[in-house]
Amino acid sequence: MLGVHSGWQDAGAAVFDGYRLLAAAPLARLSGVAHDGGRLPVEAIAECLDIAHVRAGDIGGLALSQGLFPGRHFRALSLSRRVGRGLRSLLGRDTPISLLDEARKHHRSSPESLLDLGMLAGDLGLNRHIPVRVFDRHTAHALLALTAAPWADDTLVFTADSSGCIARVLKYGRLATLTGDEADTAETDSPGRLVDLAVDGLGLPDAAALFALSAHASANGGEPVLAEAFKAHVTVDAQGRIVTDFSAEGGAARWLRRLAEGQPPALVAASLGKLLVDRFAEAIQVLLDRQMLRRVALGGPLLADPVLLQQLQQTLGDGIAVAVHAAPDETALPLGGALALLQQQDGLETFLRQRRPLQAAAWGRDYSADLDPVLGNAGCRMVSRDPLRAAAALLNAGKVIAIGEGRGIGASGGMTRTILFAGGDADAVATVNARLDRPAFLPPVLYASREALTDLLPAWRDPAVAAALAPRWAPQLPAAARHPLRAEAVEAGQQPVLHGLLEAYKSLSWLPALLGLPMQIGSEPALDAPSDLLRLLRDGRVDYIVTDQAVWERAT
Repeated sequence: MLGVHSGWQDAGAAVFDGYRLLAAAPLARLSGVAHDGGRLPVEAIAECLDIAHVRAGDIGGLALSQGLFPGRHFRALSLSRRVGRGLRSLLGRDTPISLLDEARKHHRSSPESLLDLGMLAGDLGLNRHIPVRVFDRHTAHALLALTAAPWADDTLVFTADSSGCIARVLKYGRLATLTGDEADTAETDSPGRLVDLAVDGLGLPDAAALFALSAHASANGGEPVLAEAFKAHVTVDAQGRIVTDFSAEGGAARWLRRLAEGQPPALVAASLGKLLVDRFAEAIQVLLDRQMLRRVALGGPLLADPVLLQQLQQTLGDGIAVAVHAAPDETALPLGGALALLQQQDGLETFLRQRRPLQAAAWGRDYSADLDPVLGNAGCRMVSRDPLRAAAALLNAGKVIAIGEGRGIGASGGMTRTILFAGGDADAVATVNARLDRPAFLPPVLYASREALTDLLPAWRDPAVAAALAPRWAPQLPAAARHPLRAEAVEAGQQPVLHGLLEAYKSLSWLPALLGLPMQIGSEPALDAPSDLLRLLRDGRVDYIVTDQAVWERAT
């Protein structure tokens, strides 16, 4: 099965063999353009097929998002539009068409009816007669949320993104929509629309940076002084729908611009974070009560922030069981789209029985064998062939180390692409972020073994949920104490280098945990290949690189 997302942002592809994920690749990792999109991601499709060792002819099903497609794939274009687009194509100026915009223009409730799906599959090198499904983003997010849920019934499925919020209920073997649908939410001033406006207005790279700024402000005593003004225009009705009303203010964009003028960006972000937590919790609670449920599965980019998730779970209370697909990676829609095709073909019962948690999957290209030859051939100096003890000593001395292990693309599950440092210096997070040309407030991840996390963070439940640092550990980890944390358990079987490094560091420092930040420079896509690690070292972004064979430093 091949899942493809061709939206304006975060285009990408994913390949499954049944319910087993073989590969996934965002277009941005291949083009080097952050959040790249706006076209069919043919490079990402080719990358996935290559990683999975699958030929195009082996693909037995294609899932396409309601994204952007070349004009030649549309059935309903008028003759004049076809001629015009043909001329622009000859001149190299053709632009893709939004499927949802075209469906609204033609008043079609089934957008896929506008496409020649056989031609599209053929143009991608696939069999023209394979099953093709066009999926909406909330369906993709909902099925991803269900892969993270251990339950097969009696569950509220709540998804949220920039287009709005949709609630579904899994009951009696059926998944039914309760509130909202893709067509209803696409053009409203939803909470997600406020997030997009705030990201643009504050000059932030994406929503993740906005959430990080909000969490940093809250952790350092910043009051969400604008939250009540936000909540006056964003309410929850008796059916659990989140309703906005900015018409009297001239629209959400104009109102937000006036409200935020002269305010510190951190307080705007904190206020918006408070709005999301309160209104999401209220809507979810109303829906749970109406359906007499006590379990909820969450999905979508607005529910991917770990601090927001922790606050949301605290607001809902311990009586509500929460499962979440929290990875905010660029491959969510291709993954969810392929799952949508599987669920449509196999039925919901089979889907629920066969599903697998995707957080445990590794889906990038395996560069393990290439790291040391690339570094050695580039003239880097090998510091030690005892990588674990040498790297632990360097970390204990305050050095910053990039670790390359396992497979690449993806934020979790069997691979590590992170920059590690000790938390003994209170300013360590800001210092490392500055070396990476990123805002100082971007929060770190706390890496430790599962046993250490249970002892270190009694409230810790799941890697996807933020954890408040236990006060007794704050003196030993002052850098972590300043930031909201996401705790991640390191398993020896999946991440042997990082797990061994943690054990070696503990033997030197008596601390069982290290801090990490994403291997990313500025607003570029997250780094992945051996050449990316080499660049980090050459540019002085990190002091050393550790692999499973050696520790390396740049040539002097």
